Amino acid sequence: MTIRLNPADLSQTRSDLGLTIGTSDGNVIAADATGLPAINGSQVTSLNASALGSGTVPTARLGSGTASSSTILYGNNTWGAAPAAGLNHITTVTASDSASLDINSTFSSTYLNYLVVLTNLCPATNNVSMNMLFSADNGSSYITSNYQYVLKHFYVGPSGDGNSESTGTSPQLLATSCRTDTADAGTSGNIFIYSPISDVMRTTYVWDFKSRMADGSNYHQRLVGAGECGGDLDTNAFQISYSSGNVASGTVRVYGITNS
Repeated sequence: MTIRLNPADLSQTRSDLGLTIGTSDGNVIAADATGLPAINGSQVTSLNASALGSGTVPTARLGSGTASSSTILYGNNTWGAAPAAGLNHITTVTASDSASLDINSTFSSTYLNYLVVLTNLCPATNNVSMNMLFSADNGSSYITSNYQYVLKHFYVGPSGDGNSESTGTSPQLLATSCRTDTADAGTSGNIFIYSPISDVMRTTYVWDFKSRMADGSNYHQRLVGAGECGGDLDTNAFQISYSSGNVASGTVRVYGITNS
């Protein structure tokens, strides 16, 4: 049996048909929508998300712009590139009995400041110093003079605790009494380099290292320092080496720090 009602009759009780006006929420069990006018989506204002029992919402319906693996949906309903992370990996250099670690094509206008992470750097020759030089021509040559730095050295061992200071102008001294034994994890730590490509100020930097001492009388040392490259105002590469012998093992990773 099919019951057809005039829309005008839907606002009143049809007791003759056993129908009354509904006053509470209900569910349509099944309906044949053939012949019904299209439903205006703007009138669907309280659809609970839990009612989406299956399927997916097309990305084009979520916001304007193009959805892809490199974009995210922002609160203003637009797709856009994800903001850059705080640290952006640039390069990794791994030592393998290397005369020096030359890290070129590193500094650019993309980042103002940089983080250099040393992990387990070990010399091939025991009890040597670690040095750093900068370059203004992408490693074709290195600035070897006019550095200004101060290095504070804290240590502990059987002869007692102590500390010392070092200052100088060339080359840039990063660490002293470096040990060859890789089981002691070499030298590890961070170097922050500031505004290396600036043409109005010199390249400045600070560092903080930990290593096992190689002098035979002390154990662990903490090295902190700060300095500046007194040569060219802008630099684009740097080098790490030891005062004698090669760099036996370890890694140096360089990250650009997001400007914002």
